[in-house]
Amino acid sequence: MAEQHVSFKVEDLFSVKGRVVVITGGGSGIGKALAEGFAVNGAKVYISGRRQEVLETAAKQVGGDIHIVQGDVQTKEGCLKIADAIKAKESHVDTLINCAGVNSPWRAPAKDVNNPDDVENLLVNGIEEEDFDRSNQIHVSGVYFLTVNFVPLLRKAADPNVCVIASLAALGVQRTMGSLPYSVSKAASVHLAKQLAARLHPMKIRVNTICPGIFPSEMTGVTSGKHEYKIHHKAEKAALRSTAGRPGRPEEMVGPVLLLSSAGGGYMNSALLTVDGGRMLGISINDGIRMPEDTYTDDVLS
Repeated sequence: MAEQHVSFKVEDLFSVKGRVVVITGGGSGIGKALAEGFAVNGAKVYISGRRQEVLETAAKQVGGDIHIVQGDVQTKEGCLKIADAIKAKESHVDTLINCAGVNSPWRAPAKDVNNPDDVENLLVNGIEEEDFDRSNQIHVSGVYFLTVNFVPLLRKAADPNVCVIASLAALGVQRTMGSLPYSVSKAASVHLAKQLAARLHPMKIRVNTICPGIFPSEMTGVTSGKHEYKIHHKAEKAALRSTAGRPGRPEEMVGPVLLLSSAGGGYMNSALLTVDGGRMLGISINDGIRMPEDTYTDDVLS
């Protein structure tokens, strides 16, 4: 029998009060915004990252019941270390957010992405093996090993859930934003989340994915405050190509993640949300390959 479990009041429907939340990459950008979103709504939040000083600054800026666990998800051992640190303090974890990310810029960028010689040089000299290794280690194996090592704590929660922060780069071709290793590894993380959702079904652990568009972060700009970033030129132009005509705001990522972590999102599992201001609508035209105009019908061009 289907019956109502919580009231339809916002404070009940999307409540995360008293929940234990772990966020990787929680010292900056989207991760820091998520940390504050949970903390101000009464959750106990653990933020993890490689840089102790960045985590300390974030904790001071965010405030609330927030705790630091320095760690690196780039290795299996690093993931286990993070999980063990929290196991020593908590009997369960309600929400795990895999938000740590890295971008490996092209080492030899093409001046013209339609020039055959430029593109040949880009592909041959623009990527090293270590660029793929690092992206895959953080976005794929890091998400896997961190998540599975938290399973014992997640299983003890009433509604355990995992959120993977991927990227719009996982879903569309972008020749002017990001790099090939970044896009490929983020695409892998999307499918990994689906695989984890299926494998964790016996434990009733939900796994969902969010693919953000352009948001303030260290990947898209330079910090100038708690959640303020000076967006660099490429990201600024890319954001203008969304139907919203601007970058995303921190609250526009916090909202969907709170939804997935609360009673309001309790029926969502293996879901994929794009939070991109409508940028996916134009991504193939503006960032992919534009064919000659006479190959399009009037219906396509209108």
